[in-house]
Amino acid sequence: MRNFLRFVAIYFLAGIAFVALVRDDPVALIGGLVAALPATAIYFMQKGWWLIAGVVALFFVLPRGEVMARLPRAFLVLMVCNLFFLTFTMVKTSLPYAMPFWADPPLAALDRALHLGVDPYVLTHAIGAWIPPAAAVAIYMGAWIVPAMYLPVILVLFDGDRARVGRFLLLYAVGWALLGSVLALGGLSAGPIYYDRLLGGDRFAGLIEALAASGISASMTGQVQDFLWGVYASGAQGVGSGISAFPSVHVGMACVVSLYLYERARWLAPLSVAITGVFLFLSVHLGWHYAVDGYASIAVILATWAVARRRQSARPAPELADLSPETI
Repeated sequence: MRNFLRFVAIYFLAGIAFVALVRDDPVALIGGLVAALPATAIYFMQKGWWLIAGVVALFFVLPRGEVMARLPRAFLVLMVCNLFFLTFTMVKTSLPYAMPFWADPPLAALDRALHLGVDPYVLTHAIGAWIPPAAAVAIYMGAWIVPAMYLPVILVLFDGDRARVGRFLLLYAVGWALLGSVLALGGLSAGPIYYDRLLGGDRFAGLIEALAASGISASMTGQVQDFLWGVYASGAQGVGSGISAFPSVHVGMACVVSLYLYERARWLAPLSVAITGVFLFLSVHLGWHYAVDGYASIAVILATWAVARRRQSARPAPELADLSPETI
């Protein structure tokens, strides 16, 4: 856990340096980030209310002293996650100032080539036309947000396996920082929903028509997509804003959560595969991502997980996962 806290501190400082280099008014952006911290804590309470029931349950399965020791650590990690996420937002919003969107044409071409000359959104809308937009939003945006953003809090509260905690703190960092900041900058792309707005033409006119016909454009998904484009076009910054498609943080973090469920109970393997598959499907179906965005994220997360497990097998008690109170 100490290494995770150090990582967040380094990421925060690196994010500030990055924004200072590429933005015209970095002080205002950083000030907005800090001012948003209390609001993110309230947001967590609104979305993560179900964790309260889990904490209450801990009093029945763990000694009271151990539960009381975990709660302050969980609150600290909650605030660290908020700082981490706000730094991520600040960096993501600033990516187009460091490099122009360039990767959409090759990603779209690769997507079509890998799927035998058909854009993947055509396939998803052909087999998923029955999916209610509200259900898609509830899964893709609602069910995802707390496990993906606040996995470290869940680990501190409910997991006593030091090696596993260390492994998934690493995956959390890779899923957000490596996929969403480093690799996103290298392959900066806007995604299918913004392709024609960004480049002109009608390459994804069929997607726009499919989203309208399915009701997705009129749903919260469509509203969020318009909001993010407005933030990008104005050069402003909002909590959770920023546009980048490759690779998919959404799919990558769904894969991290799926792997965690699998490690906690191997009989959950079918559910784990299904979760990752559903988020990969919806990322394309809702217009956010090229399919290759999700494929790349899954490959990076699985490779990191495999390497971490192999390395930890030789070091069964890694410092990264030290959960004793004095370490944080």
